Amino acid sequence: MGCEPVDFLVRLLFESTLMLGGCLAVMLFVLLVHWRRSSKPRLLLIGLALSVVLLLVQALVVTRREHADRIMKWIETDMVASRTDAIAAALSDRFRIADPEMDGDRFLELVRGYMAWVDVRSLTRRKLEIETSEADTFQAHLSYWGEISARNYVGPVQSRWRIVFVRDTDGWRILSIEPTMLQRMPVSGWSDLSRR
Repeated sequence: MGCEPVDFLVRLLFESTLMLGGCLAVMLFVLLVHWRRSSKPRLLLIGLALSVVLLLVQALVVTRREHADRIMKWIETDMVASRTDAIAAALSDRFRIADPEMDGDRFLELVRGYMAWVDVRSLTRRKLEIETSEADTFQAHLSYWGEISARNYVGPVQSRWRIVFVRDTDGWRILSIEPTMLQRMPVSGWSDLSRR
């Protein structure tokens, strides 16, 4: 994990309009200065055409990080509003978790049970990293900082989650969700989380 050259290029070329626009603006400024000094507009015209193509490609290509980001923003908004509609809609029909063994319906019951006594007051995603990616699945790690109110605790909570996304017939869906860290302590699954 971390910012590797390929990750940086993916963000630059496909995900961040601000980064790409800044780079293109600098390039076009240099080409404009060259054109003013040489009176040869060819490079400037090529630069303008390249800029249009790159911005068009960025608008058309949706990366896996962007798919995960869109799904998770919807779920995060619902969590703060104490709703589970978004997570229910985002779960794949093949959703499974191993510890304890449960399918999507039982998982939603678990989440609704947690939400009955935990009030998520705010939720801020700190990080979304794509760790592994294959043709029809990818695994994301997400870190959160939140403010909660639960039974005998009111205050901040830090957590980290491993989420596997799968391409279903109707788009990307969540295949599994596992907690990996809570309050800077490793968590080995839902059973371990429920003991805390």
